[in-house]
Amino acid sequence: MVESKIRCTTCYNVFNTTKVIGAKATCPMCDSAVAINEKNIVGNIKKQITDLTGKIGNEVKKAITGKTKEKATLSVDGKKYDRELMNLVINITKDKKEINLEDSKKIFSRISDYNDYTKIEKQTIAYIRKKYKFTAEANKWLRAEIRKEAATRIKEKRAKDPTNEEFKDDTPIKMVFTNIKDAYTWENINNLSEKPKTNAQWAGILLSIVFVLGLLSGVMYGLKWNNQEDQWDNNGLSSVHGSVIDENGNAMEGVAVYGGNKQTTTNKQGQYYLYDIQGEEVSILFSVGGYKDVSVWIDIRSGGANILEIEMQEGDGNVQLDHRKQIAEPWPPNYALAPIFMISALITLMGSAAALLQENFKIAVTGCLFGIISYGFLIGSILSVIALALLLIDYQKFNNK
Repeated sequence: MVESKIRCTTCYNVFNTTKVIGAKATCPMCDSAVAINEKNIVGNIKKQITDLTGKIGNEVKKAITGKTKEKATLSVDGKKYDRELMNLVINITKDKKEINLEDSKKIFSRISDYNDYTKIEKQTIAYIRKKYKFTAEANKWLRAEIRKEAATRIKEKRAKDPTNEEFKDDTPIKMVFTNIKDAYTWENINNLSEKPKTNAQWAGILLSIVFVLGLLSGVMYGLKWNNQEDQWDNNGLSSVHGSVIDENGNAMEGVAVYGGNKQTTTNKQGQYYLYDIQGEEVSILFSVGGYKDVSVWIDIRSGGANILEIEMQEGDGNVQLDHRKQIAEPWPPNYALAPIFMISALITLMGSAAALLQENFKIAVTGCLFGIISYGFLIGSILSVIALALLLIDYQKFNNK
C-alpha cells in the first residue's frame, strides 16, 4: 500500500501511515486516534496553501483595479458621456423634478474630481442641461463655478481623468506600477528631501520602510519553515543495532526485537541487528516473557550508525519511549504566512506611492491596512498604524479621494 504523511490533530506531529482516507491511525507521539482525511495529509495541505495564495493574488488584482475609458463612459445615440455624472443625475432626479443648488454642488464635485474638465464631461453637462430641469439658482451657480475653476486650473503632466482623450487606458496592475514609478523618481525624492513634507508624505515614507520590513519578514519566515520535515537526506535502507540488558546489567538472550517489517532476537551477548529498514523514523519493540515490553521511537538514517541500547524491567505491561529529535514543524496555516507577508508588503508599496504622490486616498489607506498584515517583525505593523493616522489627518490633501 502507498505510504502517506499525516499530521496529528492533537499534537501536530507528522508521521507515516499506510492506511487509506477514512480509516484511523494512532499517533506515535501522543497515542491519539487520528481520522485520516484530505485536510490532514501533509502533501494536500501544501496544495491547499498553493490554492490559497492563488486566491489571494486574484483578490489583490481586484482590489487595485483602476478606472479605464471603457468603464468611465457610456454611449447614448452614438455619443460618449461620463458614466458617473449620468448615474449621479439619474439618482438625484428619481424623486424630484428639478435639480437644486445642493444637487449642483454634488455634480460639480464629480466634474472637479481629477482637476480636469474634459470634453466628455462638457458634453455630458450639456446633455444634462438639455434633458433635466435646473432651478435658476442651481444653473447659475454651476456655470459660475465651472468658469472659475477653468481660469485657475493648472494642467497636470499626466492625464488622470479616464474621460480625458490623453488618458492612457492602462491595465489595473500597470496603472499602479506607473504610480510607483512616478513616486520614486529621483526628482520626486529630491523634492521630498528639500521641501517640508506633509503628513501624507511622511505616511508614504513610513510605508516604504514597512515594505522593506514586510519583505524581510516573509523571506525569514519562509527560510524558517523550509524543509523542516526532513532532518537529513535519507535515501536508501537503514540498519539498527545495539544490546539488551536486564536491571542488573546482565546481557539478555532471546529477546524478540521488531522494527518496521523486520524482526530478530538477541544473541548470547544480548546483541541484536535489524537490517534493511525503510523511512526516517521507526518504532522498535522489545519483548520477552517475564519482562515489560519496551516500545521505542527513534530517528534513523542510511549510511550511518543507528545504535539503540535497551534495559528491560521485570513485570507486566509496557514501556513507551520516544528518542526522536524534537524538530519544530510548522502548524498548517504557518505555511501560508511567508507568501502572505510578501504579497502584503507589495500592496504596502503601492499605498506608499499613492501617499507620496497624494493622488489616491483609497489605495494609500489600503497600503496601510496591508502594511499591518505584512507584520515586518511587528515594527512594520506599528509603523503602518502611525501612517494610517497621518493619512487620515491629511485627507483633504488628496486630489483624488
